Amino acid sequence: MKTTLLTLPVLTFILGSSLAHAQLSTSEFDYISGGFQYTHLSHEFTSSHYFDNDTQKYTIADSMAGAYLKGSWNFTHRLYVSGKMELSKRNQMSLTHQMAGVGFYQPLNQSLSFYTTLGVAHLNLEQSESISHQKRQYNESGASAEVGVRFIPLDNWMIEPSYRIDQLEDNFSEFRVGNVFSVSNNMNIEANFSYSTIDKYSMVNYQLGVRYVF
Repeated sequence: MKTTLLTLPVLTFILGSSLAHAQLSTSEFDYISGGFQYTHLSHEFTSSHYFDNDTQKYTIADSMAGAYLKGSWNFTHRLYVSGKMELSKRNQMSLTHQMAGVGFYQPLNQSLSFYTTLGVAHLNLEQSESISHQKRQYNESGASAEVGVRFIPLDNWMIEPSYRIDQLEDNFSEFRVGNVFSVSNNMNIEANFSYSTIDKYSMVNYQLGVRYVF
């Protein structure tokens, strides 16, 4: 499963290279996208106080599958509003992460732009049933700040590395590398990777989806 997921960005790049006709723009913030995601939790996370049952020594599965949805609207000049929702689930375990905010972008040249987003985030980790039949949940909201760049190494390929931190009870930080491959004037393919930590625990997320530019 992991090998298959790791090859998805490579296959996506090949497909995008063969089909692309339109040049990507680092100043395009009017889009909606969504697709499949796979989440892997570290052993330290699954055996942590978030989900571990200390009495029964019970831990959850370390991988989940789900979907993501995100979008952005450049409502005036270089300002935009954005939001996203990510949901992963397996058996009785679910992880939901939501964010909404207002951002600003600054083109540096034709191939490079800087952007930053400020907003609010919500994280929900839930184990609806355990050996002791007790629901376990971590549910927290707080301020969110993200900085990133958009870089176009090829006409049909844009890279979006970014770093975000959410001020929750335990700070949530995320390093993300997004890849956008042009298929047509309005349709792109996304292949994203992120590494996140909360407190001293970590998770890895892979996404493959489509982006519609309007």
